[in-house]
Parts: sequence; C-alpha cells; structure tokens
Amino acid sequence: MLLSNRHHEQPPSVGNSAMHKTIGLLEELLLHTLPVRDLYKSARCQGDDIHFRPWRALFDIHYKEQLRLVDVLVDRIRELGGASRVLAGALLQRPHLSYALRGHLARTRLLYDLLDAHELVLSAAHTGGARSQPTDPSAVHDFAVGQVVLINDAQSCSVREQLLRSDQQSARIAQGELPYKLQD
Repeated sequence: MLLSNRHHEQPPSVGNSAMHKTIGLLEELLLHTLPVRDLYKSARCQGDDIHFRPWRALFDIHYKEQLRLVDVLVDRIRELGGASRVLAGALLQRPHLSYALRGHLARTRLLYDLLDAHELVLSAAHTGGARSQPTDPSAVHDFAVGQVVLINDAQSCSVREQLLRSDQQSARIAQGELPYKLQD
C-alpha cells in the first residue's frame, strides 16, 4: 500500500536532477532512520530492567525524536513528489530489533549499537548519500536533512556521554573504588 499522494504527481523529470537527488538522499536517510527508531524502541522496552532503568527516560525521548524524524522525512519526500516511492510497509513492517539485554556488558553493547546506528545516519547525510554520486549542495542543505543531522548528532553525543560514564564506572568498579552492586 502506498502512502497517499493527493496530487498523483509524477516522479521528478531528468531535467530536475537536484530534486531527484534530494529525494534519493531523503529516502536513504529514511531507510537509515528506521533502524535507529527501532533500536530505541527496543531499548525503551528494556527500560524496566534494573540495568537500564536510569536510561529509560533518555531512550524514551530519543525514540520520540526519531519518530518525528520519520514523519519529517516522509512529509518532505511527499512534498517533493516522491511519495509514490515510499511504501507504508517499509515503515511498519521492519524487523524488530529485540535482543535479551542483561547485565553491564549488554548496556555497553546497546550504547555501541546506538552510536553505530547514529554514525551511519550522519555519514549518509554528510556525504549526500550513496545514491547521489557527486554531492549536491541543494540536497545536503535541505531542511529535512538538517533536522536529521541535528537530532542524530545530539543523540550521538548523548549516547557517547552515557558510554563514557559507563566505562568510567566500570573502571572504578574494577579498581575496587565502588561496590559492584552500585553500578546501577
């Protein structure tokens, strides 16, 4: 089922290659944003575990921001006339990332997975995407691309900060400065 396209616009013509490249970049960013959203959804669900409780609010905020990014990207693709290429099934029927995260090592693994996912999105945004051969400045400077960069950069910094805190806490526990059970 395709997302509704009120005007039944045709895909951009070859003469409008800047718009075509922008749509391609937006689609690529959407495909990279969906797994980030799903990873935060999985992390939110794990938030009741004692090892993840301190991060539940952070995961919840990041998940909601990623949901908004998906909306921004889909709306911008529609606005540029690329809605006929966005399938609703791709948005709804993504494989759910759920792994049994338990203990301190699982927390670190989750943070690294989130950091890697954010870096993948940021890399695609900064390079103009794999599909657009030469980087088109109009595509990279699109409002939706800017939103993707700003949110993923902020979330990446936040995750990196949590990872640093987790590593510092682990080092303090290993040195005997903190009792092991105080790590949570």
